[in-house]
Amino acid sequence: MRQSVSISLPKAVVKQLKYQCKVERASSSEIVREALREHFFRTEFSRLRRKAMLEAARKGIHLSEEDIFKKVS
Repeated sequence: MRQSVSISLPKAVVKQLKYQCKVERASSSEIVREALREHFFRTEFSRLRRKAMLEAARKGIHLSEEDIFKKVS
């Protein structure tokens, strides 16, 4: 089931969104949905990265950012 959500955006962002819609031949809803998916992915990735680094540190394992990326990718 879909649900509509109203948001308020600065004029400059609306202008960018309209331009991007033309460039991508997509609706504003499609672009906003994709932006939210990407935001949620990055947020979850960051949470998991922090958790993995804390767990590794507790076990005396030192991981680089690259090590973490390879593990979750």
